[in-house]
Amino acid sequence: MKEPPPKNLPLTFHSSFFPVCDKLKQWMARFPLATDNSLFNDLTLLYILATQKFLDHRNAAHLFRLTLSIHLMKKKLFRKATFASHIRHLQIRWIPTNLVFPFVDKPVLGCLIGFNLMDRYELFDEENIVLALQKYLPQLRLVKESSYCHNSEYKNLKIFYFEIEKKNGHPFSLFEKSILQSKLQEKVKSSIQPLSPTIFMGLNDEEIYKNVLVLSQEIQTLEDLPQANITLEQQTGKEIIFRVNLVHISPFHRFSLKDRFPASQFVSQRVLTVKHLEDQPIEAHVFKIHLPREAHLLRSDGSLDFYSARQKVVALIRNAIGDFRDYNGGIILKQQELLSDFKASFFELVDSDPEALESFFYALLPLEKQVSLPLDVLTQLFNNYLESRKEKFQNSNEYSFKTFHNDDQIFICVHGEDLSLTNTISEILHEQTFNSVDYAYNLINTVDDVYFNCVFMHTHGKNSELWLQIFQDAIHKWHEKIKTKQVLRIGLEYSLLSLDPRIGGETVSGDILRLLYEGLTRFNIHGSIEGGVAEFIELSANSTIYTFKLRHTLWNDGTPMTAHDFEYAWKKILSPDFKTSFAYLFYLIKNAKEAKEGKLSLDSVGIKVLDDRTLRVELIRPASYFLQSTAHPLFSPIHRVIDQQYPQWPYYSGKNYPCNGPFQLTVNEPNHGYQLDKNPLYWDSNNIALDQITLTSMTSNQANISFQNKEVDWIGNPFGAWHPLYSSLEGSRADEQILTYSNSIVCWCVFNTSNQLFKNLKLRQAFAHAIQRSKITANAFLPLNPAYSALVPFHKENPQPLYPEHNPELARQLFEEFLQEQGLLQKNFPCIRLVYHEKGIREYTAKCLQEQFKEYLGIDVELMPLPWNALFNNLTQGTFELGLMHWTSWIDDLTYTTLNAFKSSKEELNFSKWENPQFREYLSQSEQEPNPFQQSSYLKKAEEILSHEMPVLPLFYQPYQAKVNKDLQVVFRSPCGPFNIAKSRFYKKDL
Repeated sequence: MKEPPPKNLPLTFHSSFFPVCDKLKQWMARFPLATDNSLFNDLTLLYILATQKFLDHRNAAHLFRLTLSIHLMKKKLFRKATFASHIRHLQIRWIPTNLVFPFVDKPVLGCLIGFNLMDRYELFDEENIVLALQKYLPQLRLVKESSYCHNSEYKNLKIFYFEIEKKNGHPFSLFEKSILQSKLQEKVKSSIQPLSPTIFMGLNDEEIYKNVLVLSQEIQTLEDLPQANITLEQQTGKEIIFRVNLVHISPFHRFSLKDRFPASQFVSQRVLTVKHLEDQPIEAHVFKIHLPREAHLLRSDGSLDFYSARQKVVALIRNAIGDFRDYNGGIILKQQELLSDFKASFFELVDSDPEALESFFYALLPLEKQVSLPLDVLTQLFNNYLESRKEKFQNSNEYSFKTFHNDDQIFICVHGEDLSLTNTISEILHEQTFNSVDYAYNLINTVDDVYFNCVFMHTHGKNSELWLQIFQDAIHKWHEKIKTKQVLRIGLEYSLLSLDPRIGGETVSGDILRLLYEGLTRFNIHGSIEGGVAEFIELSANSTIYTFKLRHTLWNDGTPMTAHDFEYAWKKILSPDFKTSFAYLFYLIKNAKEAKEGKLSLDSVGIKVLDDRTLRVELIRPASYFLQSTAHPLFSPIHRVIDQQYPQWPYYSGKNYPCNGPFQLTVNEPNHGYQLDKNPLYWDSNNIALDQITLTSMTSNQANISFQNKEVDWIGNPFGAWHPLYSSLEGSRADEQILTYSNSIVCWCVFNTSNQLFKNLKLRQAFAHAIQRSKITANAFLPLNPAYSALVPFHKENPQPLYPEHNPELARQLFEEFLQEQGLLQKNFPCIRLVYHEKGIREYTAKCLQEQFKEYLGIDVELMPLPWNALFNNLTQGTFELGLMHWTSWIDDLTYTTLNAFKSSKEELNFSKWENPQFREYLSQSEQEPNPFQQSSYLKKAEEILSHEMPVLPLFYQPYQAKVNKDLQVVFRSPCGPFNIAKSRFYKKDL
């Protein structure tokens, strides 16, 4: 475990920081797989954002529990929100504690709430929660200055902490805690409100004058009552504001109107004379009444009870001026009369679940039905809803569709758990077919369910059956779609280098880019090469000129893809100023190397567009593996117009991320994960069974737990390492399978030969003899085979071992000779840093090497674990001393990917920065030699030089190993080909 460095932080923290930090370190030592070092980021953030008073009055034990709870809640929420971002996920934890004061402690109850945002403008107010809970516990109140908002690095998550207390200072009883626990979840969900962006607009004078004029016309005699128009102006977290237009006969009163509203804030806006009646002026008074936001004006879910608040205003006006006519209160009165009768029909629910009655009523649409719907129809609708709430489904894709016929009415009741049902029903209702129909409905989304309650009234003849059939057909179609939807969920442990195919050429990024892009060729399900975008391929007589005839294909934004997009992409890679580690793979093309080095123009490169659908490529020599190269994502096309206008497109998603493969990128969050949806514009989309692929960033422990919980279908290679806990029989599932492809990867220990120490061959040889491969492989948690060649097994030209076996005496002798030659003493030999990919087999290997170098050479090695992208950048840039790297080949030719990587020290994929003139000469001779036997002879000699010079030390051959859902059909992987994930499918789905 990498030790956090809090004591070195250049910040002055509260005195409790270090005790809390020590407690967290002890906890991590006991439970190393439960979390990661970002726990200390959460601790630091708490101490930066929390106020001094907050920290002063809370002891270290409580702050430890709070930090740990925030961290674990954040991880759990992130995992759930990534799997199902369309569902509200909520986590609540109560943390009882005592506030610490100089002479006394005060018992309080801490509440930690976390949820995922469904909309960027959502707002959460803990005061709303407290007001809602006061309905059940009137003695409850919010502890002042106890609120804390944790700004997670996952921007779609929100985590809030606050504390509540009883006004009498007593602790909460078990009964009171149980009430809070049972009532809080629904209250929290309903208190997360969408926040509309503020519209800055002046008061609409025209509307005010219009209302005043209408009210003044209602006064015809001196005996008429004052007329008032009352509207809700605004509500904030502290108050509720109503605007009142009051028209009366002056002098109606002999007092200041403001003085008649002592229980609320009164704000006068204007007073004007509208007209005269029998020489008496008719005056209009426009003013606002501000009501404090109190519990009795809120519904049980914390939202505003508009009717109660308005009645409060009416009462205030009546107390101030006496009887008056509430001009716009008639329709509201009728609405409340219907609601009152509705509640009376279900009097047993009024006390136990009043929110259910009110929510059902206020959800009725069209809005006029809240006034005009017959009571018997309304009660029948609600009874149907109550029956639906009793239904339980085994699977989330199940649903019920019930109809009831009653005289000339048809009732429809639909209940399901999948929230996509809401969109389907909304689309049905918006169709023009129902514009002329007399109907009422509501659509209710609860925590876990969707309820649609509808009634068609005055139905006669075939029309009623037609409407009913439309609903049934649409719901059935929706059900069939979600029932057969295939979603592959992958646990992503590795961090990607780039989602630009010209840059992300390493294995991890490449396996995802292969889903988003298709080149001229592709690997089929048998591991052989076939045409991709290229429909026909013509080869010249001398086997150096390829002419590709392209299919008619589209980018995912609907624009045509042409041969120009391939030419643009490839020549961009070969531009001298374009930064990529993989340009050397294009050097087989005529003049490509010279163009990259700036010696020739890009126009001279052997890549020519003959027309929009024809691309010609000329090679420097025949190469049978060239069509395998064009199947790699590095050789993908790039939307040249988008790349020129929006060069930052690899950070986008949807149509703004142009791709032409079987899937398109719909979520692009490197710190969270990625979502890929089936690309309907892909030319071969009919042969793609998967509808969606999600790749969620997670640690190995999270991946294992998620797999056991059936939240992911794939863990391990190639999206993450294989870990010992994946092999554990404890908690294993019957519906899992382990995929193993032996000897697919060779692990190298890489020397940076540009480093002054490792320039010396004798030192590299000493390290080589100090390594005991059998000890590494024997105790590993993966089936490893010792490697004595730098090449993967299917590329080995020399069957006999080329690297030495373990010889500690010779290792020590060579090391002492090196020290003498350099004039160094053992004690002065510097500590060597070994960089490697964090966790998994690399971490195990690094620790083995550390022990062996210490035991046999007396050398201290500092281990430096890094994320995948950071490790790759360190190795390509040469900012390391010793490193571990796994190497594989996606081309069935050893010179193309492996030996050519060592051809020049300037190539970034030559991690060791080693080069040798004779080695380079043998490679050149093999490329020019037509005789395969003589060509093989040159390659053997090149490999022998590589083995003797030892810029890299092969350690072992490692398999690709993954744990996947047993129902997942994974397409065969050839020795040098990739997993064909796009063609995977599930044999069966839970129906």
